[in-house]
Amino acid sequence: MKSGVYSMRRIFVSLLVSSCLLISGLFPTALSYAENSNSNLPVVVEDAAVFYLVPHQLTAEVNKSSLSLDSVSIKTAPLLKKNNHLYFPFKWLETVHLATIKWDAKTGSTWAEFDIENSVPFSSFRLMPNQSKIFRYEDGTMTALDEPIPKTFMKNDQLYIPASLLPKMGINYTWSNGVMHWVWNDKVVKALHPTYTTDKEKITFSALVQKEFGHAYLMVNTGHGGMTSSIGGSISTFKGKEKSIGKPIIINGQTFRRIEYSVELRPGPNPLEIHTNDKGSVKIMVHRKVLNPSSVPIRYNHAGNEQDIRFTKPSQGYLRVKAGDSIAIAGVVMDTYIQSNEVSFGVAAFQNGDFVEVEKKTVIPLKQDKSFSGSVVIQKPGTYLVNILSPDVFVGGSSPYGSVKWAEIAVEVLPKTKKKP
Repeated sequence: MKSGVYSMRRIFVSLLVSSCLLISGLFPTALSYAENSNSNLPVVVEDAAVFYLVPHQLTAEVNKSSLSLDSVSIKTAPLLKKNNHLYFPFKWLETVHLATIKWDAKTGSTWAEFDIENSVPFSSFRLMPNQSKIFRYEDGTMTALDEPIPKTFMKNDQLYIPASLLPKMGINYTWSNGVMHWVWNDKVVKALHPTYTTDKEKITFSALVQKEFGHAYLMVNTGHGGMTSSIGGSISTFKGKEKSIGKPIIINGQTFRRIEYSVELRPGPNPLEIHTNDKGSVKIMVHRKVLNPSSVPIRYNHAGNEQDIRFTKPSQGYLRVKAGDSIAIAGVVMDTYIQSNEVSFGVAAFQNGDFVEVEKKTVIPLKQDKSFSGSVVIQKPGTYLVNILSPDVFVGGSSPYGSVKWAEIAVEVLPKTKKKP
């Protein structure tokens, strides 16, 4: 879509963003504070998701029982200075909506559980009163890290920790003339359209991304565990494209870009994810309705797999069967660089937004002419993929040979029809 059209439709502001989030049920309490701080966003109807930053500032004076959060005064335990080190109450992280403070009675340790969008490595570390170490907790054991810190302490039931730890939490701070300032950003990542339904073979949508998030790319579900890039990923036959639409958009000094994604779809549910490296991701579910199942070919993982295996049964890549019906699968392996004489069929069920393997693989021996013939029976109604796994082929690494996914058949299993008495 041309940038001019986007410009004409750039009419939504934060009110629309908030209403979309409320409608979709994706408005967590911990982040409503960040959402309500949002200024105008140039959202258009094609945007499936938005990635933006909400800046925050904290100001606190030493020994004063309050702080200022974005110019709003809040009563708190005071900022203190001890042994020439600056300390703040660990509970402040909850006060400013950055994290939830957790305490473990068994170990006497405390840690900050940061919000998903603001997660930082510090979440995996723990602190203890009157200790000059950071601790890691693994398998029921507390281990002190080598790096020393100014000793923590308790006062009025508050754990005080050194301000020197703030950069490890993604917070920049300054200290001058008895006043401390924090500056940080909430990373807000939201799906504006978390679900789509279409009868088309592909879908196109966009995301509005603030430049600080870096590259945001589309991931597709592999169908047998995990996600992969829609461009050059492990499922190359799910052809995908992405491109920036129009010029950079500058709003209140912040720069955004709009990225348009287009990707092919398998029949039924398609779990997608708009992903950024370490800065949050958005899940999108696309349901593809198939009007004519016979028009859907068997989908190969890579275009080259079409030369590795040829199917004689089934003749299509989308089947509707009754629970308990036998699904015949037959063909010929044409790849000559194989290290075993068997193929296998793996059944993955669509559960909780993902495809999960639910049965043991059906192993089928190859005949002398490399042909095979077998079947799969699925007893429960639902949405499934039958993954066709290769004989052992060269894959490299420490175990150079193994099976890989060559193809998939989408299957909709319907309830078994009860016989009339």
